[in-house]
Amino acid sequence: MRNSVFYSWALAVVLCCGAGTVRAQEYKSVAERSRDAGRGRVEERSEEKKGRRKHESEPVNEKASADPKANPEQQEQPRKRQQIYFPDSRMKKHYRVAVITSLFLDELVRGESVTFKEKVPEKAAPGLAFYQGVKLAADSLERAGMQMDIDIFDAGSYDQSPEVLIQHRKFDSTDLIIGAVEQHDIPVLAGFAKKKKINFVSALTNYDGWVKDNQYFTMLQPSLKSHCEFIVDEISDKYPEQNVTMLYRTNSLTDDNAALYILNDLYTDVTFRKLLCNTLPSAELLAGVVDSTKPNVVVMSISDAVFADSILQLLSSRFPGTHFEIYGMPGWHSNANLSKAGMYKNLTVNVTYPFDFSHVERAVADRVSTAYGKEFGGAPIEMTWRGYETMMWYGMLLKGYGTIFNDSYKDLSGAPFTNYKIKPRWDRNGYLLYFENKNIYLTTYQGGAHRTR
Repeated sequence: MRNSVFYSWALAVVLCCGAGTVRAQEYKSVAERSRDAGRGRVEERSEEKKGRRKHESEPVNEKASADPKANPEQQEQPRKRQQIYFPDSRMKKHYRVAVITSLFLDELVRGESVTFKEKVPEKAAPGLAFYQGVKLAADSLERAGMQMDIDIFDAGSYDQSPEVLIQHRKFDSTDLIIGAVEQHDIPVLAGFAKKKKINFVSALTNYDGWVKDNQYFTMLQPSLKSHCEFIVDEISDKYPEQNVTMLYRTNSLTDDNAALYILNDLYTDVTFRKLLCNTLPSAELLAGVVDSTKPNVVVMSISDAVFADSILQLLSSRFPGTHFEIYGMPGWHSNANLSKAGMYKNLTVNVTYPFDFSHVERAVADRVSTAYGKEFGGAPIEMTWRGYETMMWYGMLLKGYGTIFNDSYKDLSGAPFTNYKIKPRWDRNGYLLYFENKNIYLTTYQGGAHRTR
């Protein structure tokens, strides 16, 4: 793996001084069935889920375009989608990959010393951990005979922003771009990838930058819409005849969108009892949507883990004799109370998340952890695992299928941890937006313990 002389040296300085104490920030980045009424409805929901899957995978007639003046909200069913065509893949003996992540080395290194004490600053920790994972994967790929140059670019530096790098033609001979970058960098990199017909993989954020008609852009973080669709399917399968309480907010754009995704899902007939929670609801307001005579299913399209925790505590304390099955957003994993014994005694809380490294194969985990300790000291964190897996999987895809590997996304032999499901994301009119990982895990918290599936 190679990078510029300065950044190679600066990284070495930062790693030497702070790698052993790096901590990544939390990323935001969200079911008992009625047996009497459920059997026939479960079969029906199974057919509906098949419809969603068919809808996601079926190609579109390229000539059947939608009327651009039509109101998409009035279209009950998406139009048939066009076929996606990729150019021929190029098999090469030597590949070049650009990895862009925010390291902030201009701020962390002054002269020949670092500007921080003891611990790497919080804003640089995730990018540094991602780089460490990429480095370990690059070493593994090299030992496996993969010939590849990996150029590391610091999106946290002004002179290495995507715009500047493109302007100075730094990507012109690149075969693949992997970006653990922020939202504002997504459209720039995706646009360049489309123009050059190379793949750009967004490994950090679930923000799509309003990218559309771009078959070269892949988002590894499932979108908020995919998380909401997952929750709707879970509830529809497990509680087919039961009213569901919906606690939602409109004073947050993210929360407002989540509520719309859930309420407007085309593949469900769940009945919601809604309660607006722009401020913390009173016990009296909650009582209006709570049935104290039986278990309650509650969906909370609220991404703020702190505000959501206040509502969870209110439900638990004010309705102690009622059991609640709660479904929440992916950002809730940062709520430490979910893992505390004695908290929310009458609540089962289900949270979606795109990655799960708690069940990593022991042999692989030990090998990577040992290599990490020797190289950097300390133990790997989530962003390290994500950097490692992203580089390993895409390195193996390049090796096996060449520069245009998109038709071979089902080959997960090179992905050591995650069961990626890369699918096209379509708009309501049947036009391609981009590709997205739709693999989502569900973690269930109860009584301080949790399990993930």
